[in-house]
Amino acid sequence: MKFKSIRISGFKSFLETTEIPIDKGLTGIVGPNGCGKSNIVEAVKWAMGENSARQMRGDGMDDIIFSGTNDRPARNFAEVSIKLDNAEKKAPSNFNHLEEIELSRKIEREKGSTYRVNGKQVRSRDIQLIFADNGTGARSSGIVSQGRISQIIDSSPESRRIILEEAANIKGLHSRRHEAELKLNGATDNLSRLMDIEQTYQEQLVELEKQARKAIRYKSVGERLRKAESTLFIKLLNSLEIELKNFTKEYEEASENVNQAQLDVTKNTNSKLAAFDKIPELKKIEAEKAAFLQSLNIKKIRLEEEKSSANKTLENISNQLSQIEIDIERELEIKKDSQKNFLNLMNEEKELKTDSEGFESKINEAKNLVKKLKEKSDEADTKLSSISSQIYSLKSNKENIENRINNLKDKIIKSESQIPQFKLSEEEKNFEDNTQKLVEIKKTLEQKNKLLISKKNEDEIIKKILTDLYKEKNEADYRINLNRAEFNSLSSLLDHNSSSNETLEKSIDNYASLEKSIGSILGETLLAPILSNLDNKKNTSFWRNNFRNSLQTTLPNGAKPIVDNIKSNSILDIALLGVGVVDNQEIAFQLQNKLSFGQALTTLEGGLWRWDGFVQPPEVQNSYSERLQKLAKLRTLENEIPHLEKKQKSIEKIINENEFNLKKIEKNILELENEISQLIEKNNNLNLLNTKIESKLSSSKILIKEHQNIINVSKKEIDLLNVELVNSTNLPHLLAEELEIRTIADQSRNSLTDAMAAEQQLRNHESFRSRNLIQITDQKNNWKKREHEAITRLSSLKDRQEDFTVKKQNLLNLPDDFKKKDDELNQQIEKALVLRNKAADNLVEAETNLNNLEKLEKQSEQKVSFLREEMIKIEAKLNLSKNQVKNIEDRVFEKLRINTDQLYEIANLNKNDEINTSTEILEKTVQRLLNERDSIGAVNLRAEVEMNEMKEKIKTMSDERIDLEQAIDKLKTGIFELNKEGRQRLKESFEEVNKNFKHLFQKLFGGGNAELKLIGDEDPLNAGLEVLASPPGKKMQLLSLLSGGEQALTAISLIFSVFLCNPAPICILDEVDAPLDDSNVGRFCNLLEKIAEETDTYFLVVTHHRLTMAKMDRLYGVTMEQKGISRLVGVNLEQANRMKKSA
Repeated sequence: MKFKSIRISGFKSFLETTEIPIDKGLTGIVGPNGCGKSNIVEAVKWAMGENSARQMRGDGMDDIIFSGTNDRPARNFAEVSIKLDNAEKKAPSNFNHLEEIELSRKIEREKGSTYRVNGKQVRSRDIQLIFADNGTGARSSGIVSQGRISQIIDSSPESRRIILEEAANIKGLHSRRHEAELKLNGATDNLSRLMDIEQTYQEQLVELEKQARKAIRYKSVGERLRKAESTLFIKLLNSLEIELKNFTKEYEEASENVNQAQLDVTKNTNSKLAAFDKIPELKKIEAEKAAFLQSLNIKKIRLEEEKSSANKTLENISNQLSQIEIDIERELEIKKDSQKNFLNLMNEEKELKTDSEGFESKINEAKNLVKKLKEKSDEADTKLSSISSQIYSLKSNKENIENRINNLKDKIIKSESQIPQFKLSEEEKNFEDNTQKLVEIKKTLEQKNKLLISKKNEDEIIKKILTDLYKEKNEADYRINLNRAEFNSLSSLLDHNSSSNETLEKSIDNYASLEKSIGSILGETLLAPILSNLDNKKNTSFWRNNFRNSLQTTLPNGAKPIVDNIKSNSILDIALLGVGVVDNQEIAFQLQNKLSFGQALTTLEGGLWRWDGFVQPPEVQNSYSERLQKLAKLRTLENEIPHLEKKQKSIEKIINENEFNLKKIEKNILELENEISQLIEKNNNLNLLNTKIESKLSSSKILIKEHQNIINVSKKEIDLLNVELVNSTNLPHLLAEELEIRTIADQSRNSLTDAMAAEQQLRNHESFRSRNLIQITDQKNNWKKREHEAITRLSSLKDRQEDFTVKKQNLLNLPDDFKKKDDELNQQIEKALVLRNKAADNLVEAETNLNNLEKLEKQSEQKVSFLREEMIKIEAKLNLSKNQVKNIEDRVFEKLRINTDQLYEIANLNKNDEINTSTEILEKTVQRLLNERDSIGAVNLRAEVEMNEMKEKIKTMSDERIDLEQAIDKLKTGIFELNKEGRQRLKESFEEVNKNFKHLFQKLFGGGNAELKLIGDEDPLNAGLEVLASPPGKKMQLLSLLSGGEQALTAISLIFSVFLCNPAPICILDEVDAPLDDSNVGRFCNLLEKIAEETDTYFLVVTHHRLTMAKMDRLYGVTMEQKGISRLVGVNLEQANRMKKSA
């Protein structure tokens, strides 16, 4: 696939969208330092999938987004697109149907990158594979960034092997092998874990079989214990029932005394309520008089504010009129300046147009001169390059060559004598033994570490569970204590602990949020007991039980019967017959006069409206309504406390189990850590010993290899020196000819540089004149616009001036109206003050009378409180007996999970049977059976079920293990095949790269010799690549021993030798020619032209060198007219040459 263009937007210094067409041949990128040339190279690499911020010269990937300048804000995204021509249909199968492929990568700040192919989102890997299949990519040999040459020179042989991998195009194999190795490691780990789990399950199965036998014995003891406990509970319940009957009788007598005292309280309360009913009307009158007085005072304050506001408004209008006059003068001055500046710009524009005459003839003369001088300079450079190559090979004189030959012979003798002194067999044997021990220790360590991690995970999980449980327990304790305190407080205040259904209030199961309403209607009758006719007592008020009445009544429209909202209750159904519920007080007042005899109304907030005209508003305090609300709260607490206590015990049990497990796990962790520490120490000692042996072996092998290399290199150098000795006679003549040609070449280049500078100066002058004309036109438009705006503002200012003058005159007439209104308000305030004082005196007199009645009511309530305290003491004893019965019932349910009625069935007794055995003997029998059951220890009652489940799990594990083993064998076979194919490709590529390297080296150096060698590991996939070079007239030596220029030229040879093995559709070179002199730059450019013709590769060359620029088919200049923002300017030199020839 061919590259067509690169589009950049928001990438580093390229703020605006910039498109770079890429055509056949050589395309040059030029420009001053720091203008953004290398940013184009980095943009291409980034679009190809580069994900290293360091390769992009940044700390993070967001650094590639345009960061803003003093004049332009930062961007929030960057995008680079590459267009490819797919006419040859070489794209991957899923994109091969497309004629043109556009690959784009976009990054948003702090959101990451997205990749698209023709607008459709794809993975990063898809983009990388498209380029990899075409022999290119972000880090391919076809993209040579700044520092790439020095990186090749300074890198180790092992790092240099990557060059061969690129030539062999096996990066895809490496990627697939890496994926297969990851899957293999995962499958191996899964198999190891599976085998550990399977072994654990086998151990658990043995334990479950033991637990199943223990469970059978446990059930037998449990049955006998259950029978003994049932007998003991029956004995205890019979004793408590007798005690409970005695306390019930005493409580009934005390309750009658309290009811009589409560009637006295009711009488006093009614007197107080009559006095209280007068208070609201007096308060209402006093409030109305005070409100009227306050409204008059507010009117007076507002009148003062209006006077002050009018004065401020008058002052503001005067100030604004003054400011408008100043603004009118300023706008007239602006209008005059605009007209004057417009005339000046017209004159300047005329002068610039006059200067532009004759520019075309001057620029044509400068172009023709540059063309002639360039041809002359190229001819001189070609001759100089040819003769320099001949001189370079003949510079050594005869005497030096002979001395070097003798020195090399001595060096060969010395190296041959030192090689036999190295002995390696014993050290290699010790190294192998230690390596085997290390493998065994590593395997043991892996097993121990896996077990340790598992235990630590269990430890963390249990600690987290315990933390949550402690928190949950504290919350449960707090709620139980809070509910008990509230329950005890309400129980002491209310007569709640009397027997069930003794009073009407306790017979109501659900108040349906109508406590206030029912309390307002029934009042003290709620405390009256419910008795049958036979139990009637003449000195006690009571409700008749099971009383029936056939009376029917119909409420007014808008009122709902209150009994519809309450659970059915025979007494309440009659007591509340004729009582309706309405939505609010207003409706109750409207419907009160429609009530029939005995009917009444109430609301959800309370209150009472009777048929006889009596009204008790909801705001009036009613002790019976409050009592019903407290009773409802008490019942709620009574239901919540048992549930909370049960939850508390469950949490405590779980905490104890987890604390035991935690101690056991922590002990296991400590033991494992000690074992691992000992193994690590042993492993470190063996590693240290192996490192010393390996260092010694490596040094010996390197020294032997170095001596052998010295012998081979010295022999080759002797042969080359003998040839040079024969050819060293023609040097003086060539030196004289080189000096003459170099002088001519320098003069030609200087003349060419001066001519190009003159041409550029003409172009700059014309560009400056054009920009000035554009600026003058803009300024003319601006001054015209300012003149028009000044005229518009002058018109607006005059309109505002007239409007403010009228308003000022109106405000000057206001003070007389304010004085008249102030006098009228003062008279009304004096009259209102007298009426308000009279209403306040009447209210104080009524409140004093109410206080006296409240004191009388309080005395009667104190008497009721004393009698209730006596009743509460008796009730406490009764409740204690009830609680004891309840506790036994709870213990029965807790231990046996049955009701007390079922105890006789379990104990094999009838309800009339008497138990002669004493309580003490029964308790000892229960304790003996408990001890027997406890001696059995912990029992798993589900052991048999769990045993069968465990056998099924073991069978499943075995099947999964077989599947994993088969998968591992397949992965190992696949990795072996990938390695085999990679080695074959690498060997073939090495031979081809070595052949290309020798050829290119001789072409770039004008002679000499060079070769590549694989060193180190015998496996090509792990071996290093060493570069040996012999420039003309020098011996064969390592790349690191050459001079700087020789190293650069050798590295370029290596890069292009790799590139020729697998030519990419594009080759990008970033200032590769920087370390080369003029003659070598010429050879370098000739090489690029030849490769472009042979491989059909498109070259993109970033350069500063003028000779390289001259060889380009087209040039793109990168400028920075605005600081920090790059801009692209293009010139097609090839097209320009064709036009020049045709002309």
